[in-house]
Amino acid sequence: MNARLVKFADCELDIERYQLRRAGEEVRLERLPMELLILLASRDGELVSRADMVRALWGGNLYRDTENGINTAVRKIRVALGDDPSSPRVLITVKGKGYRLDGIEAPSRASPDAAADAPAGGPPARLMVLPFANVTGDAAQDDFCDALANEASATLGMLGPERLVVIARTTAARYRGSSKSIAEIARELSLDYVLEGSLAREGARSRILATLVRCADQTQVWSRVHEPVAQGALDILKELGAALAADITPAIAKEREALLARRLPVDPAAHDAYLRGRYFWYRRVHFDAGFCAHHALSAEDFFRSRRYFDTAVERDPTYALGYCGLSNYYGSTVVHGCFAPDEGWPIARAMAERALELDPALPEAHHAMAAVHYFYDWDWRRAEAGFREALRLNPSHPESHRLYARLLLGIGRDSEGYAAMARAEKIDPYGFQGSRAFGLVLAGKHEDIVREYFSPGHREQSPLVYQLLAIAFEVRGLFEAATESTVEALTGCAEAIAAATVRSRWEAGGYDAVLQGHLDDLRARQRSGYTSPLLLAETFARLSAPDEMFHWLERALAERSSRLVELRTNPWFERYRTTGKFRAIVKQIVQ
Repeated sequence: MNARLVKFADCELDIERYQLRRAGEEVRLERLPMELLILLASRDGELVSRADMVRALWGGNLYRDTENGINTAVRKIRVALGDDPSSPRVLITVKGKGYRLDGIEAPSRASPDAAADAPAGGPPARLMVLPFANVTGDAAQDDFCDALANEASATLGMLGPERLVVIARTTAARYRGSSKSIAEIARELSLDYVLEGSLAREGARSRILATLVRCADQTQVWSRVHEPVAQGALDILKELGAALAADITPAIAKEREALLARRLPVDPAAHDAYLRGRYFWYRRVHFDAGFCAHHALSAEDFFRSRRYFDTAVERDPTYALGYCGLSNYYGSTVVHGCFAPDEGWPIARAMAERALELDPALPEAHHAMAAVHYFYDWDWRRAEAGFREALRLNPSHPESHRLYARLLLGIGRDSEGYAAMARAEKIDPYGFQGSRAFGLVLAGKHEDIVREYFSPGHREQSPLVYQLLAIAFEVRGLFEAATESTVEALTGCAEAIAAATVRSRWEAGGYDAVLQGHLDDLRARQRSGYTSPLLLAETFARLSAPDEMFHWLERALAERSSRLVELRTNPWFERYRTTGKFRAIVKQIVQ
């Protein structure tokens, strides 16, 4: 199914815009009926039980009048759809079981025309920029070829989402030097087009060849040789970006011309440093923050990224992306348990503000400020506005989709959150592998995680998936499997000593010994440096020690621990969610 637009009867449900249209006219629905309709639409006509609805819409809270809430929401949906309640044809009641949505249309494939000619209203084409080939004979030009591909990807990613979805460069980089054909790559990533490129030199002149290939039949649908007039590396990048925008989507080239010119710094070395910093930041940030903090995983990649981001802004103090990188660094290290919130977030805010001053139309800057509003200010309205603006400016920015999904799941808008998390993984399936599993953890769907990612004959998973499986197994009481998944996750993160320690604790005293070991490690770290009180609260919750748990939760609340924004969905507190004391704490966070 097209995750964005679902058609049934004479209606269209645009999940991304949170909009229902009937016969072309928008129909207003309140939040709860809209959430239920999105849930039903996301199941492709399958039955959705009332129990599933309670879990999705109320987080399983049995103290709410969920029966009446479901009945009211169903009634309002039928009114909006023009569905006769005495003889419904769209929203069908299965007595004693639940409901299903009938008549959902299968999505049509994109036209085999070029991406620039995709018809308005049709599904957007999926494109990936392959690493540019260096045919100059000079190995020193490899980095410049990488920069050409990165800029081409970033340029095209900022074009209209109704026309083009660009797969992120972290996924594209996996195919450097690959022997796989375009058809094989297209099948793996569900691509419609790939953009190939190469760099050649004739004396002092550069020649850049760019070719757009339709994956369905591997036909070359567009090709251009570009000989930059400029000689400087950054000017060449700007020329290439403008040429691609002008040729592939001429209708919006002028609209984006100023934005494209601002993405790049004055000094080429600043851009190179930023790309290197982003590489190390991505490599570390896509682990589960709670797992990393509990097991004190190495934060060296974070620290290396900061050194490169610092270099970027030192080389060019007007380079907005460099400040975005620094904002991301200072915020992420707090979320991952390296520093206290008041040490990192004020600096993250200042860096995001500087980036916005330099370039108010930079999507990464809006994303950075939205993260501050979310994790530190606990201002959901401003955070959502920031993420939506970042995605308006660049609909192919996976990190914005992923963090926006976390916000949506954290405030109970689960159906929208699932869709946003799925988009992040679809745009960058390697860099964000496990994003969907992360969404399932936040939604408390631990059985679904185990079934989907740990079924018989399952393939080897990313460290993030093993981290999430460890959580799911523990919540379900499958402690041996939780231990093994923890060991797999630590091994995948090159933490062999920590993995061996967990295994030896399990063998010596079972899972109680594993958890007590976590607590002992935290106490030792607390004596030598900063340790988030939320980590201690989580560990005491897992050890079924509520008094100590609430003590440390209050301490976490006092310091505004970043991950408290997801307290409602934190799996370690599941058994305490219905208590008055816990709900009082949640109320202070989610207003």
